[in-house]
Order: sequence, then C-alpha cells, then structure tokens
Amino acid sequence: MTVVGSRCGPFAPALAALASGRTSVAPLIDAVYPLDDAVGAFARAAEPGVLKILIEAGG
Repeated sequence: MTVVGSRCGPFAPALAALASGRTSVAPLIDAVYPLDDAVGAFARAAEPGVLKILIEAGG
C-alpha cells in the first residue's frame, strides 16, 4: 500500500480554529472504521456524497 498525503496552505490558523472550538470537522466525517475493515472503509469513501472516512489504527 502506498499512502500519499497532501495539504494546501498554512496549518496554524486551521489548528487554532479547531482548538478554540470555532470550527468543527465532525459534520464532515461520514463514518469511522477499524483498521481491520479498511477495505470496507475505502468502499464507503468511494460512494457519491461521502466527504471523509476515518480509519482507526489503534484502540
């Protein structure tokens, strides 16, 4: 598996907004999957209208 990350712009203002509670990303997250169901997570992420799927690696 190859994991490629990307970002655009400075992180500091975004992190400050998250830390202060001015911004919430919770409404953007469609589902959270355990690592052992990563295949299901990627299938769900490919569905139309899905913005963000999280895969939890630890527990």
